[in-house]
Amino acid sequence: MSEGNFEVLLETAMAALMSKQEALQQKYGLGGMARWWLDQETASLSFFDQLDRKVAEALIIYVGSLVPKESSWKWAWSNPTVPDALRERASPLKELQAFTGFELFGDEEAFHIEDESMAWELAAFAVQHLKAVGCYRAPSSSDGPTIYLAITELKRIKH
Repeated sequence: MSEGNFEVLLETAMAALMSKQEALQQKYGLGGMARWWLDQETASLSFFDQLDRKVAEALIIYVGSLVPKESSWKWAWSNPTVPDALRERASPLKELQAFTGFELFGDEEAFHIEDESMAWELAAFAVQHLKAVGCYRAPSSSDGPTIYLAITELKRIKH
């Protein structure tokens, strides 16, 4: 894939992700929840309101993680700290290397990225490739990694 075609693909993936993220925020209030919980055994992500009631539940595919202090990215499919079942669910992301011709999509080691905006670009490619409905950027402690989770399904929990 030429650099120009890659740029067009990137712009398309980012525009699609922004549209999906806005829809998730409007329909489910994502981004405004009091807390979240990731259940790695069920590959699900729960969102809770200010009264600590579960208000939404998502099925996810773990995309990758950003370590901001080091400006490094690691794909979930190659991360030994990610449970085997979640790594397996993320394995289709390796196909992006053959599709784009860019080595970074198949890099098994952590690699340097420019900043968080590049992490979102990688997540946008993943969301598009996985035909996901959006992405959740799971915050962590100030020195911990930030994980990016592709949301494949999302449902509201009624009370």
